[in-house]
Amino acid sequence: MDSDKIKDFFAHHAEKMVVCVVIAASGWMVYSGLNLPDLRDEKNPDALASEAQQVRASIDEDHSEEILPLRRPTFDIAAELKRKNEPIPFEEYVPPHLWVPQNISDSIRRKDPVLLAPRALITSGHIESYAVLSSSGNYRASTLEPAEKLEKIEKKAVRRPPPRSRRNRNMMGMDEGGMMGMDSGMMGMDSGMMGMDSGMMGMDSGMMGMEGGMMGGSQMAGAGRTLDPAYNFGYSASASMSQSTGSKKSVPQSAWFIAGTAVIPHKEIAESYQAALAASEGYEPQRDQPLYFNYEIQRADVTNKAVADLVDEDWIKVGDRESDLKRAAFVWAGYAPELVPLDYRDLNVTGYIPPILLSNYSELALHPLIPMVTRDEIDRKRFAEEQVSANELSAEDMELANPGNLAGGMGGMGGDMGMYESMGYGAMGMDSDMGMQMGMGVAYGLTTIDKNPVEYKIMRFFDFARGGSKISPMPGRQYVYRLRYAVQDPNFPANPGHQPKSSTLSTDVYARVQGLMANAEKNDKRQFQLWSEWSEPSPPASLPGLNKVFAGEVKGSKPREFQLAGKTVDYYKSPPKANMVNENHNVQYASPMPIWLKDLTEGSTMSYKGVADLIDPIKLEIKKVEDAEVLSGTTIIDIDGGRPLNVVEENEELTEPGLVLMFDENGGLRVESEVRDQHEYRIYSFAEERGL
Repeated sequence: MDSDKIKDFFAHHAEKMVVCVVIAASGWMVYSGLNLPDLRDEKNPDALASEAQQVRASIDEDHSEEILPLRRPTFDIAAELKRKNEPIPFEEYVPPHLWVPQNISDSIRRKDPVLLAPRALITSGHIESYAVLSSSGNYRASTLEPAEKLEKIEKKAVRRPPPRSRRNRNMMGMDEGGMMGMDSGMMGMDSGMMGMDSGMMGMDSGMMGMEGGMMGGSQMAGAGRTLDPAYNFGYSASASMSQSTGSKKSVPQSAWFIAGTAVIPHKEIAESYQAALAASEGYEPQRDQPLYFNYEIQRADVTNKAVADLVDEDWIKVGDRESDLKRAAFVWAGYAPELVPLDYRDLNVTGYIPPILLSNYSELALHPLIPMVTRDEIDRKRFAEEQVSANELSAEDMELANPGNLAGGMGGMGGDMGMYESMGYGAMGMDSDMGMQMGMGVAYGLTTIDKNPVEYKIMRFFDFARGGSKISPMPGRQYVYRLRYAVQDPNFPANPGHQPKSSTLSTDVYARVQGLMANAEKNDKRQFQLWSEWSEPSPPASLPGLNKVFAGEVKGSKPREFQLAGKTVDYYKSPPKANMVNENHNVQYASPMPIWLKDLTEGSTMSYKGVADLIDPIKLEIKKVEDAEVLSGTTIIDIDGGRPLNVVEENEELTEPGLVLMFDENGGLRVESEVRDQHEYRIYSFAEERGL
């Protein structure tokens, strides 16, 4: 065959040849497999299991004799045991001084004092102007034009009835000055007008408006109108010039905040310290007395939740001593003089009073349980009363005595110190600079022993609304607050050199202190603060609106009587009208803008649009706002009073005191009284300028 045919043969039969090769290989493998021995005959599972059990049994058998030889003791155990049990001669170990253990009762070892929680927490919402530091000293209210002079209102001469006794004159409500039973020296500031408790009945304008008359308030120069400094009951911004503010100046800023005050049962805590520490070994009075050091404030939102349903997660921290001190030092342009005597406050738990401008800040700085006189004045008054009782002096004898030596009144005129205190110095304000220097804690060793502790010490705080802050209170929400305070731990003080001996501590205190010592060595920091329990939640409070309403005179016509169906019916020719003041806080200028609203009737609101006067709270100048607009939902519902009194036939100008019933901006009912609001009404209506 030629090569071409061979090639054609392989080309046409190559696949068949491959198939034949595969078939042949497969046949060979099948044949080889059939000739292999059966694996099941050589590797039977039952035989393998039996073999494994035999190996395991051989392992478990004891092979000790084959591995270890028999051990025999090389010494006499009985003789050695007898020798060890022989007693040691006592004479060979007698020390020169024997230690005799003494059983010390745990009752005289140091315990932890009981720190009672703060009490009687009260809160209130405020919006005011206050002084803050500014590098430029520029503020918007200072750029306004001076207000124009007010037109005098002509009043016809009123024939006054002859004077009666002081009591009757007070009951009727008017003396010659129109100040509702107070003489001009008191400026009409009774407890109802000033919003203070009965303990403030005797305070004069010098105590309430120290900056206005005594502490640097002055009449502003120029032809424009100014507010009488006697009406400046707040902080005087000029006082900040005497403080270390550097080149910064005071400017007004709106302060929208909730204030709170509470009391610490100081006397009970001091007694607890005595019971826990006084009888123990190593008692040091300067260390083992209440040394207040810190406080914390927490807030919870109760707008849609009951107070009883609050849990720990609902409370958020809104302040402590450190944050309040930083705000007072770096934000405020000073701080308002104190109204609480030093006996009843502590620099480390009593927050500084913000530099509130113009307004009386007593409501947010005082507490009903805190007296307004020092313990010395109380003791002098008590001593004077005891002397009177012992000598059986009559009232006439007391009037002839020197009242300055008795110091029985709220004025505090007993001796030189009483005179200074009545003017706003001494316990009321002289410690302000010292307070800022020592605000970071009272050093151990500088404290004195108080043998007669006061019953309470005041705590106060201020929760400011701050733009952009996540913890800022919000308008329209209801909040409750709680407080707690910290003392320097008497059993683990800040200074390690004053640490009590461990042998003087009771069992539980020892265990606690040992843990604190271990943490101090590990972290190089002593946790020396001992915290009280939280106070009970305060009553709900919220941020107020921008308007404060004060009632003025009410005009009512004299009724005519008609007989109708056998009944006497009073007919009035015209409805009663009321003059009121809406003291609006202008946020744009951070200043009060009082609006005098005349002849309001039922259904009238406190809204206003037009030209208004604005008080510059720094310079006390009256400025003019051309396009003032005040929106208020407060609506008058009813007006009562203003009808002529026929007490004296010849004079029908005496009228019944006016009362105005209103729906306020929060939908609540409130009553404004012409008598109670007279002082504020006359100030913010500029009554003296108008000739009223």
